[in-house]
Amino acid sequence: MGKVIGRRGRLSTRVVLAICCFAPQHALAAGDIDPAIIAARTGDYLVAPVDGAAGCKLGFTADETIGGYAVTGAETCATALPSISEVTAWNFGENGSLLLIDVLRKVRARFEESEGSPPLTSGELGPRLALVPAVDGISHLPAPANVKGAWQMKRPDGTPVCQVSFADKSDDDGNFTLSVLSPCDTTVKKLKLRRWQANGLGITLLGEDGNSLAFTATASGFEKDRNEGGTPLLLIRN
Repeated sequence: MGKVIGRRGRLSTRVVLAICCFAPQHALAAGDIDPAIIAARTGDYLVAPVDGAAGCKLGFTADETIGGYAVTGAETCATALPSISEVTAWNFGENGSLLLIDVLRKVRARFEESEGSPPLTSGELGPRLALVPAVDGISHLPAPANVKGAWQMKRPDGTPVCQVSFADKSDDDGNFTLSVLSPCDTTVKKLKLRRWQANGLGITLLGEDGNSLAFTATASGFEKDRNEGGTPLLLIRN
């Protein structure tokens, strides 16, 4: 198989993916990866259980270390995720996975990419975890355990729009029950919202006829996803 070489003789994204698919089940050698691919993964991340329990923040750097590239902040995970507190490195694994590795090169978490979802672990090594970009003031992922109950949709100026209530009972598709309460603005009522689902740091309210309304978590609740367009809208717990 021919190699596609990028700048400085490093392997390009195409070859990295090929190595991931056909290499043995271990992390890639640091020198085999294009620096641009490494740089794209650096930054601060929240590692948190998908059930809504507390997570912790890690910093991914481009500095080479034992097992891959150095991780900062793992010591802050000692209470919430003790196993993750032992992590010293991150690296790319087979099939496009991302690994968190300790100083003895033991894999502490393996995150698999999934279209439409953040990278997730299988749950075989502990609670199922998600890896999402860190947001100040957020240490939990939205989940039935911490979203259940009454919430108020408001405009940024405080004008009330609609009362909604989230339940933790799921249907056959894994979506959860949602009730729209009075008072509620006509613009929200006509969406006929009936279900909700969580995905990473976001929740989506699902209605009839394909209607939906997406929100992104903030330190104080949720704000309407920017991709929704229209007038800004907040979702604050009552």
